[in-house]
Amino acid sequence: MSREYKDSGIPWIGRIPKEWRIGKIKNYYSLQTGFTPDTKNELYYDDQGALWANIADLGREHYIDDTKKKISNLFISKYNPNIVPKGSLLYSFKLSVGSVAITAKDMYTNEAIAAFIKKDDISLDFLYYSSQVCIIFNANENIYGAKILNQDLINNAIIIFPPLSEQQKIADYLDKVCGEADEMIALQEEMIEELKAYKQSVITEAVTKGLNPNVPMKDSGIDWIGEIPEHWNQHQFRRLFQIKKNIAGKLGYDVLSVTQGGIRVKDLTKNEGQIAQDYSKYQLVDIDDYVMNHMDLLTGYVDCANQYGVTSPDYRVFRAIDKTQVALSYYLRIFQTCYKERIFYHLGQGVSGMGRWRLPAEQLKLFVLPTPPLDEQRQIAVFLDSKCSDIDSLIAVKQQKIEELKVYKKSIIYEYVTGKKEVI
Repeated sequence: MSREYKDSGIPWIGRIPKEWRIGKIKNYYSLQTGFTPDTKNELYYDDQGALWANIADLGREHYIDDTKKKISNLFISKYNPNIVPKGSLLYSFKLSVGSVAITAKDMYTNEAIAAFIKKDDISLDFLYYSSQVCIIFNANENIYGAKILNQDLINNAIIIFPPLSEQQKIADYLDKVCGEADEMIALQEEMIEELKAYKQSVITEAVTKGLNPNVPMKDSGIDWIGEIPEHWNQHQFRRLFQIKKNIAGKLGYDVLSVTQGGIRVKDLTKNEGQIAQDYSKYQLVDIDDYVMNHMDLLTGYVDCANQYGVTSPDYRVFRAIDKTQVALSYYLRIFQTCYKERIFYHLGQGVSGMGRWRLPAEQLKLFVLPTPPLDEQRQIAVFLDSKCSDIDSLIAVKQQKIEELKVYKKSIIYEYVTGKKEVI
């Protein structure tokens, strides 16, 4: 017997099964948002404290019974925040908009998470999937196309749902299908991490051991380097490179940021990241200069500039003393390896817990680098460019597969939570 349909009156939904209901979320759930304590007050955080869900806790597991961060009893007793009861749906409405999870225990949440507390006869498991489709359609967009939600938009989001027995039937089916997709995504992610680790091992091996496994070796005396080819030399950083700092003194230059993806030109039309009051106080960067974020040795990075511009006066800019005597890309691989392998991190000073773990200039100047003959530096650089490109291509294929699986998940959820398809 074919199913009867009716017009929902909602363009993005279209027709729905005749027996399904339509309403606003606020008619079926009460909404509660959380809090974020002063990050400067370490007394408000405690590894042994109460569960406190952040965006990072959502989107990985259907049900969560633990959180990465905990709130201290001191904060709870002082401010008496509302707790989210077990069996509530958590929905991220800032940053990773649409990430969801169901609470398997009572817990607190931060201010970027909306908690739906059940007050009517709707399956929470069904809402877990339905919310991923319905709420986002009620979002606004900022001038950059990013989704924006607030409590009012969430409360007035339209939700459609079948009779309770069918809700659970749909949720159970989507658990199975989406669970299989999630397993395939996890497998692809695992392979990507293995490829990244392999890529870094290839780089480390090449820049410290060379390309010929049969040459005689000698001890470098440096732990992270180990043995090097017998015919290689070693020099301190200061013998090969010089630190420079020339302030621009005027505006009009491209502003360069150092990310873990390399140097990027900052889009000043977007109000993102740290915004300077006066870019004329930034330091000049020339082509072939290295730019290093030495203030954050955990998440910072280093790259070699291929254009003119200015960068933060807090960054470290340096260049080869004689570019004809060093292969810039060979040493770039070494410097980047020192970030990836935490070599620089172990030389840092500061307050790592506050994100200020820097590499002092004097430590960098005395840092010992392997120094192969120039032609061998170039050979290693060419080899790594080719080898890393091949590995990156494999990673890109797996990332594309992940995106396809995520699109598949979204489409299958939409088809079933809007009644386009029926679980038989």
